[in-house]
Amino acid sequence: MRLRIKSRNARSGQALVESALILLVFITTLIGILDVSQLLFIHQSLVERVREGLRWGIVQPWDGTGDKIQNMVLWRTSTAPSGQTLGFLNLQKANVLVTRTAGTVDNPNDERISIAIVNYDFKFFTPYIAKTFQNNTAVLESAPLLYK
Repeated sequence: MRLRIKSRNARSGQALVESALILLVFITTLIGILDVSQLLFIHQSLVERVREGLRWGIVQPWDGTGDKIQNMVLWRTSTAPSGQTLGFLNLQKANVLVTRTAGTVDNPNDERISIAIVNYDFKFFTPYIAKTFQNNTAVLESAPLLYK
């Protein structure tokens, strides 16, 4: 009878060690999945903000600098709120690059507006990585200028 009790205790210890190893791998994988899903969510949110700013910018008169379009991307309004320097997802004006390209000689009506989110800092959640990743061109959208 003693042999059976010893082998039973040995098996329960083995199950504890196996469970600990499996949980370590499972929790690490789960945190990695959370990191990737957060990255995808933030990227899609940035894409939608740039699309909204681009849609607004192609139908409005060009202000000469693109500041109003930057404000649309950052705050969803053409005028910047007073006292705020950080916009959507901690973006700054330096992160939103708006350029207007004149038409070509062959097609002078082909004026375009391009909006890019540059140097966006993404902070990982995973404790093993736990650093900031800087994406040089997180989002880039372009469309022809409709307002003439």
